[in-house]
Amino acid sequence: MSEVKRKIMLKKIIDIVLSREQTSKTILKRRLIEETDVTESEIDRAIKYGVDNGVLYQEKGGYVYLSDPNSAPSFKVSEEDYYEVLHDLLCNEYKEFSGKNGQFLISKTARANTKIAGRWTRPDFTVVTNRKFPYIKENEFDIITFEAKSPDNCDTLAVFEALAHNSAATRSYVVVPMVQDDFNKKEQADRIKEECGRHGIGLKLVDSGYHLNKLITIIESQRRPLNPEKCSQFLKNVLDTSDLESLSTW
Repeated sequence: MSEVKRKIMLKKIIDIVLSREQTSKTILKRRLIEETDVTESEIDRAIKYGVDNGVLYQEKGGYVYLSDPNSAPSFKVSEEDYYEVLHDLLCNEYKEFSGKNGQFLISKTARANTKIAGRWTRPDFTVVTNRKFPYIKENEFDIITFEAKSPDNCDTLAVFEALAHNSAATRSYVVVPMVQDDFNKKEQADRIKEECGRHGIGLKLVDSGYHLNKLITIIESQRRPLNPEKCSQFLKNVLDTSDLESLSTW
């Protein structure tokens, strides 16, 4: 059970306990299994994680309480918590997208030590793909940028952050690890989708808010023409030396 899955499950446990004066493990397990299709052992590990980190305490009788009901609502799963799993999901997607003869590279470019100036012009992830086709001489080279947001911190600002680094990319997306039904309940969901469509920014969600097995494209991004000079400088600024050396062999 990964760290982010423990945190996601703990956040769900906190929400359930907050809605009741007291909550037994039996009630927790019934609710969580119905809502997220998890196993009892995964729930037990999440409860232990909460106890070990001082967020929950558990009585011998099986009841689960919040250690500090006043601070518990502020518990969040941060954007950074999702980075590792999002990296893996992007790898799976672009391995398939690039095909057997194509090439792809994925880099977490959210780090602050990149050469590019300004938070809004530094994407969280940068994907470079080089697709080859059997009967077409020219390859299709793409630079795809991603602005990642946690479910608790997703608003229209994400679209404009993605738009800020779209000028040096062929495609840009906002990616949020939420299922579509939950995303549609967010106050700004319609506005986010409207702004994505207006500016040609794509939107990707996930198939499961807990299992996080696959990215789901809700809005496809509009492909922009490649500007070789501008895109080359962008890659030089955001990628590390080893990634740049890898690109030079393509």
